[in-house]
Amino acid sequence: MHLGWKDVLTSSWRKSTAYFSVGLEFGQHGVMLSLLGLKEGQPYWLDQHKMDSHDWVAALTLWVENHRAANTPCHLVFSTNRYQLLQVDRPPVPELEIVPALSWSVRELLATQDEMQVDYFDMPAQPTGTNKINVVAVPKSLVEDVVQGIAKAGLQLATIGIEELSQCDLLEPHQDAQITLLQEPGEAISLNIIKDSKLYFTRRLRGYEQLSSYGLEQIHQGVADSLSLEIQRSMDYFDSQLRQAPVRKLLLCIDTPFMAELAQLLQEATLLDTQIIEPNLAHADGLSFSSGSLTSLGAAMRQQRGTGE
Repeated sequence: MHLGWKDVLTSSWRKSTAYFSVGLEFGQHGVMLSLLGLKEGQPYWLDQHKMDSHDWVAALTLWVENHRAANTPCHLVFSTNRYQLLQVDRPPVPELEIVPALSWSVRELLATQDEMQVDYFDMPAQPTGTNKINVVAVPKSLVEDVVQGIAKAGLQLATIGIEELSQCDLLEPHQDAQITLLQEPGEAISLNIIKDSKLYFTRRLRGYEQLSSYGLEQIHQGVADSLSLEIQRSMDYFDSQLRQAPVRKLLLCIDTPFMAELAQLLQEATLLDTQIIEPNLAHADGLSFSSGSLTSLGAAMRQQRGTGE
């Protein structure tokens, strides 16, 4: 699952490159980059690099030059603070007219005068009697600036996506539904239910932005209980309203030094098989999976999943 936005994507002829893909996560305070190569025919995580948002184009250009990564396919993902995600009724128009119709209605819903870049993705399942779609809206000026910056740096922009859909590319396809809790440093927690690499349900859990500063006692005394309640509510909706088989596994990667302890508490409270997210991806020495790296990695993995899904 990914967004279209073909009108803003790079369309020039792609030259050869020594690398498999670059994943870029464009956040509020910085840009995170993950570089993949191929090793024995499989994606291999080679490098990670963080850039400040105020001079990211110059930093990315220098990185591309130093790594001789020009013309590498690039997959861009906006972090949650960069866009609005809305669920609206599907407009009663032909498919080719949906995006233009949404462009007007979204501006009214958001009460903004800013021109928005709008796209949508369908829901694999929804309650009986409803016909809704998920709509993504990003300020058009931001999209244009980022697209131009990536082109200036010498990368070939292949897809644009959002954090929730990036998780679908990060995880191995699985027939059983999995619930994920992923938190970028200092941001809200993104709760998603994913099945067969498709996003069935998503919520943003606010109030946890300072979780990294909480001590273990606070994790025990309130955080685990409140998160388990949110998880249970989401699973109840997935089971009863979407009429899906129950979730069996919980995967998490949250911005806390006590992730192992939190995982154990959530497993005890929810009775789900609970694991810390560890993508099936070999990597170079010195690299490790963290809440700050997974979104850009998911973006880079889109190259393996295919850009036309």
